[in-house]
Amino acid sequence: MLNRLAIRYKLIILLGLSGGFALLTSSLIMVSSMYLTQSKSSMQVLHQLTDVISENMQAALAFNDASSASKILASLHTNPHILLAIVTNNNGQILSQYQANFLQAERAQIHKQALEQILKERTPQQPDQLLEHIQPDWMGVVKPVFFEGQAIGTLTLLSDTQVMWDEFRKFVLMQILASALTVALLLFLSLKFQAIFTQPILNLISSMRTVAQTKNYRTVLKSDHKDEFKHLYDVFNSMLVDIQERDDRLFKLATTDALTGLANRHHAMELMNTIINRAQRTQHPFGLIMVDLDFFKKINDTYGHQTGDLVLQEAAKVLRDSAREYDLVARLGGEEFLIVCDDAPLQTCIVIAQRIQQNLANHEIEYAPGCKLNVTASIGVYSSAQNPAETSIAAMLSAADAALYQAKHTGRNTYCVA
Repeated sequence: MLNRLAIRYKLIILLGLSGGFALLTSSLIMVSSMYLTQSKSSMQVLHQLTDVISENMQAALAFNDASSASKILASLHTNPHILLAIVTNNNGQILSQYQANFLQAERAQIHKQALEQILKERTPQQPDQLLEHIQPDWMGVVKPVFFEGQAIGTLTLLSDTQVMWDEFRKFVLMQILASALTVALLLFLSLKFQAIFTQPILNLISSMRTVAQTKNYRTVLKSDHKDEFKHLYDVFNSMLVDIQERDDRLFKLATTDALTGLANRHHAMELMNTIINRAQRTQHPFGLIMVDLDFFKKINDTYGHQTGDLVLQEAAKVLRDSAREYDLVARLGGEEFLIVCDDAPLQTCIVIAQRIQQNLANHEIEYAPGCKLNVTASIGVYSSAQNPAETSIAAMLSAADAALYQAKHTGRNTYCVA
């Protein structure tokens, strides 16, 4: 679906989603912060209430006066959010307790178990430890009651979290409304001002499409803008130059043998396929000349690989000079070369093979100051005029290769015709 939308609408959606994501993130942070703040505030209120009751409870605990303790706890009925309150002495015996009238028995039991869970957190080493606990539907505080610096009992209060959640829901609702209004405003502004940003991009896309269709990487895009879009156009123009240079380098790397500068095997097979298909279509003869340098391994072993590379480079020059200007000269690998002779009868191929043989024999290779050597080659010649039944490139190459090995077995430094 999005792939079919125009860029201006995609930009509007992008701005809306970006703004919405930013608002969602900030809202989550604010909501989380609000929850922590409300939790802390509610717990602080409960602490304050606990402090007041514990002050009033000192005398009742000091004299073990259950009646006074009950009267003090009974005042909690004015606070509808207090669920349970328990006063215990130092022996852990309950002196008095308060339970909200509206609590059902099952729910009251759950809250009592919650209080017991809070009390379990108190360690024997710290009997006067202040404890607090908060859950989604309740929160509790266990506070020691002191008299003349000594803990004489504990006061435990359990409250609901209704106030906290009411404030929290109000805040969340306001946050949602503010976020919705902000997103709506952002979308409205995006609709109004998207053309300022999209038109230069659309112009650039149009130019890019033209370059892609024409493959003319020498195109120069012009822009009247003086802002970042001008920089974008300049960068794109620079990129076109880099692409052109890169394509030239890649084409050379992909089609050229790095050592000799001749066509490599892969490129030779591609061009050879084109040449042969054209020759077969026009019924013109063509030929293949396979060349293998004689005793090249011995040259490598005797003079070293650096001299061997020099011999290959010099032999490549001789082959290029010996072939016709429009013949394909390639290095197949190692010391083996191929010449594809387009529109050439057998006699023309033989003349080229003889010229190669003679030029190689006469070419002196200076591998060190004052030190020279000569190389010869065994040559296999294939002509389509002599082998009309062979139509596959593999069969033609195999025939030329067989003629080359026949030349080697004949005594090298010669050629044979398939």
